[in-house]
Amino acid sequence: MRLEELKELFDRCDDVQFYRQPFPESQDATLVYCRSLSDQQLINELVLPELQNAYAVTRFSEIGAVRAAIGALTEPAEDLDSVGRAVFRGCVIVYFEHLNAALGMSIERIPNRQTEESNMDVSIRGPKDGLVEDLHINVGLIRKRLPTPALGMEEFAVGRNSRTRVGLLYLKGKIQLATLNEIRSRLAEVGPKLEELTSAAQLEESISDHPYSLFPLTVYTGRGDFIAACLNKGRFAILIDGVPGAMIAPSTLFLLLKTPEDTHFSFITANFGQVLRLFSLLLSAFLPSFFIALIGYHQDQIPFPLLSTIVLTRLGIPLSGPMEMFLILFFLELFKEAGYRLPSLIGQTLTVVGGLIIGDAAVRSGLISPGLVVVGAISIVAGSTLISQTLTGTVGVLRYFSLLFASFLGMYGFMLSVLFLVVYLSGLTSFGVPFLAPVTTLTAKDVWHAFWTVPRKLGGFVPIYLRRNNKG
Repeated sequence: MRLEELKELFDRCDDVQFYRQPFPESQDATLVYCRSLSDQQLINELVLPELQNAYAVTRFSEIGAVRAAIGALTEPAEDLDSVGRAVFRGCVIVYFEHLNAALGMSIERIPNRQTEESNMDVSIRGPKDGLVEDLHINVGLIRKRLPTPALGMEEFAVGRNSRTRVGLLYLKGKIQLATLNEIRSRLAEVGPKLEELTSAAQLEESISDHPYSLFPLTVYTGRGDFIAACLNKGRFAILIDGVPGAMIAPSTLFLLLKTPEDTHFSFITANFGQVLRLFSLLLSAFLPSFFIALIGYHQDQIPFPLLSTIVLTRLGIPLSGPMEMFLILFFLELFKEAGYRLPSLIGQTLTVVGGLIIGDAAVRSGLISPGLVVVGAISIVAGSTLISQTLTGTVGVLRYFSLLFASFLGMYGFMLSVLFLVVYLSGLTSFGVPFLAPVTTLTAKDVWHAFWTVPRKLGGFVPIYLRRNNKG
């Protein structure tokens, strides 16, 4: 490794600085560092004094002696690849031309932010220290809650170009050994396959049992307390450097319906909220298609007062019932998407005011009926009670899927869409655990704990499907 090779390596990186520090007897040292990632003040306060001391002891006679004189501050820099990775991690590379060798010293000043409340998981009574974009800060937030050597943390490098640090966290004695070995092998296998890793969705798709699954097979959260609770149940968590959240697996449908706030309220309140979210999931996915099947094919099943009201409100409507419902759902989704993309205050105002004005104008002009507007609005609002944004998007797809079947086949098509969904969910697994567990495993105690949060004095229960052959 020569100085010319180092300069060629960083020839297109204007933020990489080369500084030549003179020493007696022409044994000069060249410092290479990235101005945007390294603390330049530490060069004067730490690096140069350490080099002066090392020169007084070793006269820079051998790279091993220099590394020993400086001590634990040094990092290996044996080839151009390791030098490039070290510089862009915030290290300063000290190159000795007369020795044709280099060593690294960590003076990183990586841009990051302080912990604050997570935007994904609203905290009412829970802690406000949500995960941030720094891997080590996030690990510290979890270790603060689980200060035990049983909490294992293994680090992987994923991405040929990005070399993104990925942390695997688990509790020894809680996680199944087979599950732990499986996730280790998948992370090690996917590391060189990806060119770069910048999001949790990339990694989830690469290591999931079903890469093209419509449903999320991991739980994504920004709360350290929820991660700690899941680790205690025998699950593992994956943290990605640069991503302010964690993936938790193995996941089930019922875990996706739980919120981090459930543990901070009484079990009665938590149970009511969980049942409400399960009901909202079904309501959001199937209410429009069920209503269309009734008014389009099974009018005889509707009570006469309600039927007469529906008929009167639909007089003069130029669109058929299914087409009208598709149009209503499309515009409601359009308002919701606009609310997400615009700044928070403007987005909320646009969603509410735009929905009121356009909805009222559409009803007054006779384009749509008020009854179907109510059904579509209830469906969208019910979907907003789900904490997982991925699951909310999935429910939107299911809503159109079921509505399409009900529009052509009536109640038979509605039931057919529900049957297709149950069969599809029955075939999904998350790292070997059935997605519909414990319903599919039919273990009475597991089913009870999946639907209900038990009082604290009866807590500590780990589902059987997470603790079979537990030797991890």
